[in-house]
Amino acid sequence: MSRVRLTAGLAAIAIGFVTYGLSRVVDSGFVHGFFQGATLALMVAGAYLVGASMWHRRSRGQGEDDRHWLPSRDGADDGPAPDTRDPR
Repeated sequence: MSRVRLTAGLAAIAIGFVTYGLSRVVDSGFVHGFFQGATLALMVAGAYLVGASMWHRRSRGQGEDDRHWLPSRDGADDGPAPDTRDPR
């Protein structure tokens, strides 16, 4: 599913660039505004789909680089954390 989101997102961004080029060709009127609106909508939708596919991949542990240090995993095998509350 993340592969489909990534492909659809990149396609939407590419079509957004095409509609941007077409909006530069048409000087004014409804068609110019339509192409500008389509450019904005396609770019936002494409960015959302690409971001969702990357987020889905990373959340399922399918990231390309899993060598990053995570503070939440630092000392995870050391047992329970010591009590650091003030005794007052």
